[in-house]
Amino acid sequence: MKNQILLLRIAGFISLFFVVFHLLFYRMFNWENTLDGLSSVNRAIFLTYHAICILMLLFMSVIPVFQTKALLASSIKYGILSLFSIFYLIRIVAEFTLFGISSSSPAILIMCLVPMIFYTIPLFSKPMVKL
Repeated sequence: MKNQILLLRIAGFISLFFVVFHLLFYRMFNWENTLDGLSSVNRAIFLTYHAICILMLLFMSVIPVFQTKALLASSIKYGILSLFSIFYLIRIVAEFTLFGISSSSPAILIMCLVPMIFYTIPLFSKPMVKL
């Protein structure tokens, strides 16, 4: 069980790193100007989905870091951890199908593969016994 807790907390901190990174996107990519090519509706949709992505990443950080034992003891762990793993799987697939292979692809692959695996391992471990 200690290994599961450690894996989930590491994955949670990686997700927290992505939260911080995504919060910087607006300024890093100069979205105030670069998104002007989009219609106002498409820009609003894009920024809304980005905010939802940040919220999801924050959830993927807080639960594994601060509520690890409760998550592992609950039967809902299967749904939650599957969702977290699939989130990162979609990001990996998107890297190669939507963004194309670039010099940053190996880093993104590793940074997404690690939490995906770390969120998946507890799914196949024995359920934690409630005390």
